Amino acid sequence: MIEVKDVTRSFGEFTAVAGVRFSIDQKSGITGLLGPNGAGKTTTMRMITGYLRPTSGDITVGGLSVLDTDNLTEIKRRIGYLAETTPLYPEMLVSEFLQFMGEVRGVTGNALEQSAREMVERLDLGSHLYSPIGILSKGFRQRVALAGTLIHKPEVIILDEPTSGLDPNQISEMRDLIKELGKTATLVLSTHILQEVEELCSRVIIVSRGKVVADENTAVLRSAAACSVVARGQDIETKLKASSLIKSVRATGPEMHDGFKQYLCEMTEDAPEKLFPVIAQAGFEVREFSPVSKSLQTVFEELTH
Repeated sequence: MIEVKDVTRSFGEFTAVAGVRFSIDQKSGITGLLGPNGAGKTTTMRMITGYLRPTSGDITVGGLSVLDTDNLTEIKRRIGYLAETTPLYPEMLVSEFLQFMGEVRGVTGNALEQSAREMVERLDLGSHLYSPIGILSKGFRQRVALAGTLIHKPEVIILDEPTSGLDPNQISEMRDLIKELGKTATLVLSTHILQEVEELCSRVIIVSRGKVVADENTAVLRSAAACSVVARGQDIETKLKASSLIKSVRATGPEMHDGFKQYLCEMTEDAPEKLFPVIAQAGFEVREFSPVSKSLQTVFEELTH
């Protein structure tokens, strides 16, 4: 649904995005677009949505190129984009804003009324439907902005920090809604809350210094070619290092009162099932053997520092 083809975007002499390439469709599941501040992710999202034009390369949404200005209206009709700082009209009532956002995207009559009703129910806006947006709390304004983003039932949804300003209950409700939306739409989520990405995203694209540094299934990205072994015996480190499957071994703590000690084994490949028979035949007692996974925070720091 979204294809980003060797896209570069420069602002004068500064290159914000440099040769980015990826494709996303609904089968990808929810895709997390991550990166430190200034990495180029917001610029990339703005180019996908047609708000910025690539300096070079091309982006297509549903086969329509953003380089063809005749396509931009249709592309924007297919996309629901919630920017991190969404512009709202403070003097409008919530009901007026929803009507305006629907009509701008070509939704009118009974279809608009039904869609607005769904948004009000989904996002619990009923108590503020006839309130001016300007008097609402930040959390309610965020919900109003999301309702405007979704009211035309877009095929592609791009959310930039959607839980910003929400209280814990609202965050939980928002995450449930994002999961639901991801079942029927191509959904891209950009957030600095890595726990949110781990919970919601099947795939992660990490951008750093304007380039894609990782594009992988979330579980695969977090996997690490390492195992933890708690064992007791003679020359354990030497015996472990003798295996061609192990690159390095180090003790991770002091010896326990009963002689057992924990070792971290870095492997040559992510295949702990191959290491277990080696350990079982090494001639020392094993209390615990377990693969080690990295947190997304650790992966993010390693790739973006």
